[in-house]
Amino acid sequence: MTEQVTGANRVALRDRAPLGDGVHTPAALDALMGRARAAGESTDHWDQARVDQVVRAVGRACYREDLVRALCALVVAGTRMGTTEDLVELHRLRVLGTMRDLHGQRTVGVIARDDERRTATWAKPLGVVALVTPATAPCTALATGVLSLLKTRNSVVVTPHPATAEPLARMVEAVRHALREVGAEEDLVQLVVGADRNGSRELMRAADFVVATGGAGTVTRVYTSGTPAVSSGPGNATAVVDEYADLDTAAELINKGACFNNGTSCSSESNALVDARALGAFRERLRAGGALLLSDEEAVRLERHLWPDGRPDRLLVGRSAVEIARACGIPVPTGRAVTTLVATMPAVEPGRPLFTEKLAPVLTLAPYRTFDGAVRDVQDVLAHSGRGHSCALHTGDGPVAEARVDRLARATKVCRVLVNQSTMGNAGSFGNGMEFTSVVSTGSWGGCGVSENVTWRHLFNRTTVSHPRPTRVPSPAELFDDPNPAATPLDPW
Repeated sequence: MTEQVTGANRVALRDRAPLGDGVHTPAALDALMGRARAAGESTDHWDQARVDQVVRAVGRACYREDLVRALCALVVAGTRMGTTEDLVELHRLRVLGTMRDLHGQRTVGVIARDDERRTATWAKPLGVVALVTPATAPCTALATGVLSLLKTRNSVVVTPHPATAEPLARMVEAVRHALREVGAEEDLVQLVVGADRNGSRELMRAADFVVATGGAGTVTRVYTSGTPAVSSGPGNATAVVDEYADLDTAAELINKGACFNNGTSCSSESNALVDARALGAFRERLRAGGALLLSDEEAVRLERHLWPDGRPDRLLVGRSAVEIARACGIPVPTGRAVTTLVATMPAVEPGRPLFTEKLAPVLTLAPYRTFDGAVRDVQDVLAHSGRGHSCALHTGDGPVAEARVDRLARATKVCRVLVNQSTMGNAGSFGNGMEFTSVVSTGSWGGCGVSENVTWRHLFNRTTVSHPRPTRVPSPAELFDDPNPAATPLDPW
């Protein structure tokens, strides 16, 4: 039965959900880390079957619809961002996808052998990992992160955004209960609340590794902590719709991605560059799907309200299209749902707020004249906002489409190019080959250390055992294309 969260029972829910420990003093931090390290040592003797048993138990707890729905409602109430239904859908999709990606993977002992090189690779835990979760989809970031970190036998200390402390406390308690039920140490997963930025910084410094999801500020804090880390990066997903695209499908996918969970994902479509010949028809298809097409004056008004001082207004970020429109004094039609606010510009203006990451159900359109021009526009837009993250191409089939995909992939400094799909698929989808994650990294372009989705593969140390093999010294003539190589033989170590 779904547990409804109302004003009457919220206090009861809070009272029975321990809010974890703060790290207000060095002694408190030392005690927390001591428990985490002791719990981590308990996994030293685990075999793969034991690891997988624990992961399945925690996965079941994180997938429970009644718990997920109650906690997502608390997240929306606390942050005033997103929608409960979309958060539930996103959470259960990513938990299920993460469990699929973890299934059957070896993370204990020897995980790979190379008979030709005579090497063997052993998997070893990272140690105590600080898991930094965002205000948007925090329960999902916690669940997918914890599952991947337990699969690799790490202990986890979660540090939440203050507005999400209550639902994350309940999620962590559900995880700890699942650990206890299968005889595992509950302190493999702990929660820290009430820590200010200084406390969070000290936690990251004390940990062996940091996994973080968040915006540019989070990325900076993580990588300046002095602790090895992986993180997500800011988005500003920009799609190109060419003249060969199925406009009905492209409009449906882009509209759904732009408005999903009120546009709060870093992978939500933020901009769409459309072949000038198809722009009018594309706009009409967006309108038919629930988008509100803004006039030039309304677009300026939206920009002024959404970025009052050049930065997004936190009171409007993550709100519905209707709420944002009303706050901007934009008339909202009656008798139909409004999913997304669409601002159409005559040309791309890199760096202008409307062409940056929005974290709201707002989509900016602009026409292009040539495909090469569209590629340059994508580069320029992402150079100002969303470096390294992602772009998409909606096109047809055949050699021309393939050549355009190659052109876009070759020219753009992004980690992901999605073809004929929503950029919401960046973080994994059962309809593409991307691995599921809540940490969509942006490579060196976006200030991150990884240029792919962060998964379990990034969350363990590797020990390589090397045995002697017959000496094979390559020919310099072959390697250097030199017809007169030095004849002096090389001695192996």
